[in-house]
Amino acid sequence: MMEVEIIQRFLESVGQKADVDLYLKLFRAQKKESFAIISADAQIVRSALDPFHFDLRILTGLGLIPVVLLGLDGAREADRQAQRVQEWLVEDAVPARILSSGTTITEEALASVRATIADGAIPLLSLEAAKEANGDGRVRMLGALASGLETRKMIFLSRGAGLGPRNHPPLSVVNLGVDYDSIVNGNTLSRRQTTLVRQVKQLLDQVPHRMSVAVVNPLQMLRELFTVSGAGTLIRRGSHIATRAGYSDVDQARVRALFHSAFGKMLRPDFFETPVERTYVEENYLGAAIIRPTPVAVYLTKFAVERTAQGEGIGGELWSVMVRDYPSFFWRARPANPINPWYIRQSDGMARFPDWHVFWRGLPIDRIEPAIRYALSEATDLR
Repeated sequence: MMEVEIIQRFLESVGQKADVDLYLKLFRAQKKESFAIISADAQIVRSALDPFHFDLRILTGLGLIPVVLLGLDGAREADRQAQRVQEWLVEDAVPARILSSGTTITEEALASVRATIADGAIPLLSLEAAKEANGDGRVRMLGALASGLETRKMIFLSRGAGLGPRNHPPLSVVNLGVDYDSIVNGNTLSRRQTTLVRQVKQLLDQVPHRMSVAVVNPLQMLRELFTVSGAGTLIRRGSHIATRAGYSDVDQARVRALFHSAFGKMLRPDFFETPVERTYVEENYLGAAIIRPTPVAVYLTKFAVERTAQGEGIGGELWSVMVRDYPSFFWRARPANPINPWYIRQSDGMARFPDWHVFWRGLPIDRIEPAIRYALSEATDLR
């Protein structure tokens, strides 16, 4: 059982309890070995081990055990780095076991990682045995590790807040489908950061399942893991968002399944009988947004991301496409909706009521009150 003080520090460091509850439920529903891989380079071990080991202590106390990878950027001192991390963890009674990758990631290596996690210990995987391999070779090893464990989250710890030009706020999202060429061919990021982006693309191209990647400072790692808004820089392979007039060419059964996953409730049987103006659907039906015309303004009647994909940036991609087409609209959400803090940041205003929070964006002042009345009078779509 974790100390009350530690739990309190964790909750304070993250912020929204609803966010924490959401992601704890998602992470705990996965296979234990699929939770996360955290890559810590020599600089992190040397200068940021205090916050990093606190993060690891919190995660294990919550029953979440990541794989800690040492030596990805340079493997010659990886064994010693792993030893130092282990000493700090053991001093706080956090079980940790040093493992060697070998020169390749074999089934035996994967079995050792799984067994370590099953025993409740953090695998500290050293790549020193692969010190003769080049950077791309070690990234391929990371890809084999992530593929074998079906890792859902990959975190690269950084001394900075994330990826971005010096003395500028970090980029919140890098969409490799859109941003990759401009990053690798430009001079926006440092050479080290540009190399990391290239390696992340190599990694995501190799891993067959869906996996999100983040670059974040250890001080913000828990916020990255446990909030909808995240922290640092999220790097995504990128999704194609299809735009449809009404429900034309939309698989309604898959949309129903998506909303059931996101909200935990079923759409009412006649939901698709009400005319809508436009539907936005992520190519794999991991997210959708539905716009309906009203006498007041266009109304965002549904916006959701499939539960297991929440926190991967799909919502942000959907939103950016939608607001390009509709600079003004309004919507509502239940007061307990965990993404309300994100909605607040996207809106120009909000009105709170016992059953609903009503949001608007780009509406003229004289349309706000009618929009609120309309939203409050709408029937519930979920059963």
